[in-house]
Amino acid sequence: MSHNFKPGDLALTLAGDEIYPAMTQVELVEMLQPGDLWSHKGLRIPLVKVVWVCRSRYWEMIYRPKDLMPLRGDFTHEQQKAKEAV
Repeated sequence: MSHNFKPGDLALTLAGDEIYPAMTQVELVEMLQPGDLWSHKGLRIPLVKVVWVCRSRYWEMIYRPKDLMPLRGDFTHEQQKAKEAV
């Protein structure tokens, strides 16, 4: 499912662990491409996939687009189309 995210959008995280829990509301900061470097806690991490830098109230992390669910009206229309197809 393609969401056409843009910086400033709000989303829920669908993947997580004990430090960065799933279902956390985040703001999308910027999209990074393969080959870009992401600086995090003093490390420079080379990226091999498209990711979004996401900021929550307490932390910043990167997520693949498939691990984010938009918090705006677009996905409601997609869900309605899926229900009609069934």
